[in-house]
Amino acid sequence: MKPAVSQCPVCDSELVITRLTCKKCGTAIEGEFGHGVFSTLADEESRFVELFVISRGNIKEMEKRLGLSYPTVRNKLDLVIAKLSNARKPDPETLRKRRREIIDSIKRGDLTPDEGAMLLEEL
Repeated sequence: MKPAVSQCPVCDSELVITRLTCKKCGTAIEGEFGHGVFSTLADEESRFVELFVISRGNIKEMEKRLGLSYPTVRNKLDLVIAKLSNARKPDPETLRKRRREIIDSIKRGDLTPDEGAMLLEEL
């Protein structure tokens, strides 16, 4: 079964679900129902969250499965968290800490300067 579309293809407004039907007995419920918080995620972000749960939230395991560095996995996680909490950007203190983590990772050699620059630009 395909996931429900959550945005109008014409005007880009949010779509609502207006009818739910039981496949077995045919009972139908009508009203306005939301898509849920995860409907705001892109397919790639949904797969990331699924893998994160399967990995029991272990970022080291995520690094292995995705073939990405810790800072890259952490940044992807931060972006998904921000999207799920409807925040465009984390608070200034969180941004400052995240920038410091990225810079420290570059200094340790965990990230190349180019990778670090890319992560900093995404903040």
